[in-house]
Amino acid sequence: MKVAIYARVSSDRQAEKELSIPAQVKAIQQYCQERGYIIVSEYIEKGKSAKTDDRQEFQKMVAVAKRSNRPFDAILVHKFDRFSRKRDDHVIYKALLAQVGVKVISVTEQTDNDTPQDKLLEGMLEVMSEFFNANLAVEVRKGMAQNAKQGFNNGGTPPYGYRTEHVAIGAQKTKAVWVLGPREEVDIVKWIFNQYAYEGIGYTKIASELNRQQIPSQKGGTWSSSTIRAFIFNEAYVGRRCWNKQDYQTKGKKWRDRSEWIITENAHPAIISLELFNKCQEIAKGRNNGGGETHKPFDRKSSSPFWLRGTITCDKCGSRMVGNSTSSKTKGGKKHYYVCGGYLRKGKEYCAYVGWNKEKVEEIVSNRLRIALMRLLVNDNLTDELRLFYTENNQHRIAQKANIENEIKFLQKRIKLIEEDIQVGKVKSYHQEMLTEMQDELREKTAEHLRVTANWSEFNVPEESIVAIKYDIQTFLGLLDQDVPNPQLLHTIASKYISKLFINRDAGKVYLTLQMTHDDKLLFEKTMVSEWH
Repeated sequence: MKVAIYARVSSDRQAEKELSIPAQVKAIQQYCQERGYIIVSEYIEKGKSAKTDDRQEFQKMVAVAKRSNRPFDAILVHKFDRFSRKRDDHVIYKALLAQVGVKVISVTEQTDNDTPQDKLLEGMLEVMSEFFNANLAVEVRKGMAQNAKQGFNNGGTPPYGYRTEHVAIGAQKTKAVWVLGPREEVDIVKWIFNQYAYEGIGYTKIASELNRQQIPSQKGGTWSSSTIRAFIFNEAYVGRRCWNKQDYQTKGKKWRDRSEWIITENAHPAIISLELFNKCQEIAKGRNNGGGETHKPFDRKSSSPFWLRGTITCDKCGSRMVGNSTSSKTKGGKKHYYVCGGYLRKGKEYCAYVGWNKEKVEEIVSNRLRIALMRLLVNDNLTDELRLFYTENNQHRIAQKANIENEIKFLQKRIKLIEEDIQVGKVKSYHQEMLTEMQDELREKTAEHLRVTANWSEFNVPEESIVAIKYDIQTFLGLLDQDVPNPQLLHTIASKYISKLFINRDAGKVYLTLQMTHDDKLLFEKTMVSEWH
């Protein structure tokens, strides 16, 4: 029977124990060897929790299993909790796989799933695994909640102007607290709040002034308007510790209602007064028409119509360009542009403002993509194009490898002839010296061959990867040809296959680089140039 391996660890700490990925794989390989199973695929998940099905390798494995030409008939795991800790997910995915004839087998929890007893045992193992996971999470959160109520830190980097210190609690226990950082940082925090509250200076101008004075941000880089905004709404600066603000258990972090937050007053020294903080909140609400909220639920955010956002870059500063809409008094009303994110965040001192018309950019990029992608699909041309790219980009290594191999064969042949002459007595004074030199040269050439062929692999792309790329290309072309395009789906695929996109304003040209990879190896890359007119 042909099988696939699925191995997973959720943390580095777990990887150091008996559940490490090598240990799981070794146990599964031994299990297969004893039964004559053939391993055809391995899906390795590092640092991923099994509390949800949002796991890249897991989803890839399920997608392959659902194909009619799937390469395996069963999926082997070390324990069922490697497959899923959530009972619902476990049942749903095992049922889904069973419908297409794929079994899920645990090598350490032996069940045949044929008898009622086996089904009961397997179900009990799954329920115990889910209970363990849920109970552990509850206990951990209890401890963290109590920690937060006492004003202690539950981890993470303290805000700018603070540092973490550990204080002794009992004989051998310490707790983390925030204390004031360097005096210059504390003064910068006070200056930011005073500029915003009393000088009428906004986020972008405050960031620009800090950058002009070459004052490093918390991470040592430049300041941005979003960083200043975060300062203004950060209650930590009045000595208040807020914990449990977001729900990290669901897909996409969700802001909790403030009533669910754990708020501790005077948890650490305040840098500004509560009066100054509240004044800044009032100003923010007035400037932003309600934008002074400390948070907005994620599900209120409307989808962006800019499908090239984050993919197109500024040709001057290299920042990602983002979507921006502006009101216009001219005919046509609101206009849409791709604008340099560096300019929006850090001001004109960082990068001069340049916006590119959204419709025009997307039209040029769409046309270039159609031509390139359709060429890859014509006459099933994708595999040939990938092989051609591989050959062209490895010509030097291929030629070097061939030359070294020819030299090694020549040396081996000459050494053999000399050794034969020595054995039959046809020896001259220089034969032994010549033999020694050739043997030394052979060792050097062999070592050179090892260096050249290190990490070397002939062109070999799994059929499943070719199929997946073809599917993405067909989907991409279909989305580009829709009368009403879906910007979210376009953005997802564009981000995957467009590695570089920028407009050179001096030359008036659009540069687009299409790229395909497999297991972090470059399979295909092509740069296309279009006129901006």
